[in-house]
Amino acid sequence: MIRKILMSAVLGMTALAASSQSSAQDDIIGKRKGIMGDNNRDVKAIAAAVKKKDYATIQVKAKEIVSGLETAASLFPKGSDKGKTRAHPDIWAKPDEFKKDLANAVKVAEALSKAAEAQNEAEVAVKVKELGSLRTGACGECHKVFRADMRKDG
Repeated sequence: MIRKILMSAVLGMTALAASSQSSAQDDIIGKRKGIMGDNNRDVKAIAAAVKKKDYATIQVKAKEIVSGLETAASLFPKGSDKGKTRAHPDIWAKPDEFKKDLANAVKVAEALSKAAEAQNEAEVAVKVKELGSLRTGACGECHKVFRADMRKDG
């Protein structure tokens, strides 16, 4: 009888641990999806602000992208490749390349923010193009390699 109770307890704790791990993984995936979605909205807001020459919005949104990307760098720990994610396994297989691409996008977004602060229309145009979107520029270059649904090999 005691043996059955102990086995039940061990099985229950194992199931609870597995459930907690799955929940933590879902949480981290949700956080990175949220950040990337925010970044995409920020890129769209920047595009709209460029048309209006709204440098204040461009500056703020570029800084938000920097912050989001810096946070995103920590949201791809080993083992967070399971679950409902569009992240390609190369993120974990080639972490240095992934970090390099993120750092490049951060650098471009920072330069965009500075160009907007200076209200340098020509430089803003160059940096917006360099930052790009889901499929172009620094953002697109990272997605083409590290986002499964945007790779040619699937």
